[in-house]
This record gives sequence, C-alpha cells and structure tokens, in this order.
Amino acid sequence: MLDILKSPFVGVHELRKNLTRLLASVREDGTEVVITQQGKPVALLVDLEKYLEVKQALKEFSDPEYLAALLEARKEIREGKGVPAAEVYARKGL
Repeated sequence: MLDILKSPFVGVHELRKNLTRLLASVREDGTEVVITQQGKPVALLVDLEKYLEVKQALKEFSDPEYLAALLEARKEIREGKGVPAAEVYARKGL
C-alpha cells in the first residue's frame, strides 16, 4: 500500500526551483513526491515505470473474471492448497 504520509511533500514553488533534483530522486530512489498547492496535496510525482505498473494492475483488477480467479487462488493458498514454489520452479525447469 502506498504510504503517502512517508513521502516528501513539496510546494509548487519548491517544485519549480528543484525540479531537476526531484526528478533525479524519483528516478534513482523510486521516491514519490507529493506536490502541494496552498498547503493541500494536489499531485504526485512518481516514477513512470511504477505508474505504468499500477495502471496495468488497475486494468487487470477491473476485470471481474481475473479478480475472481485471483481471489480464489489466494483462498486456496491460505487453505494450504497452493503449489510450493520449489515445485513450480521444477516444473518450469528453473
């Protein structure tokens, strides 16, 4: 879960002054930066790859069949009916 309160908060003025540094931080560390305007959060500066991953996950989770299959598999794992990772790797030749 995205813990937004642990992310740095930056006002619009500071964003303009330090955009290059903030972008480098986002790229290198994966740091998300909350952009504020008049003290209120209005936007989030996030790494493009992470954004695309989240967008893809949202698309997948919006598919009712996919979500139902995922929840069923999760239930099976919790009930001890899952396949151990070592067995999956062996089947795949890894």
